[in-house]
Amino acid sequence: MDNTFWQAVTALSVAVLTIGFLVGIVKYLQFRRRDDAKLAIDLFRDFRSDEFKAVIRSIYSVKPEQWATLADYQRVRIDHLVDWLNLLGAVTRNKEINENLAIETLAGPTAIRCWYRLLPYLRQETERRGFYCDAFEDFTRRSLAHFKQKNVPIWFNWGAERVELVKLLQKPEFKPRTMEEIRGSTRLAVEDKAA
Repeated sequence: MDNTFWQAVTALSVAVLTIGFLVGIVKYLQFRRRDDAKLAIDLFRDFRSDEFKAVIRSIYSVKPEQWATLADYQRVRIDHLVDWLNLLGAVTRNKEINENLAIETLAGPTAIRCWYRLLPYLRQETERRGFYCDAFEDFTRRSLAHFKQKNVPIWFNWGAERVELVKLLQKPEFKPRTMEEIRGSTRLAVEDKAA
């Protein structure tokens, strides 16, 4: 057997290996998209449930001075919603579901509205617990950036209150932080306490 035969066999082997590798990547991406869709549908069903809608309505109706005097059952319900938004933020940040899908279809506007209404409670609970709702805050920040870039207003209308949140939540006292800002401020707080 001559050298040309072995070169042809090597070239054929490399081609087969390359094609197999590409088919494997395509199959993995198809599998990943199917999992993304299943997770997104499950999250969508949870979020559109009557229980979540009731919690959101109750959050919207709390007066600013009432956050410190919530009953335990109200805190549990709010924490359940915050945990859900935190989970959504985490799976979106880790690219387990598509960010545009999560923001536009699942909960972008609702996260922004809930952030606006829950801000006193979230600050109070973060002060009390330390680590609390960082992925929710980061998701809200990404949702704000998304709608600001697309020039889409997100309104909060409840009773006599009517506020355009994309503009309002750009102010430093309301603006949610990115994950990097949250982790940086947490690290600085720990270092300050240690010193």
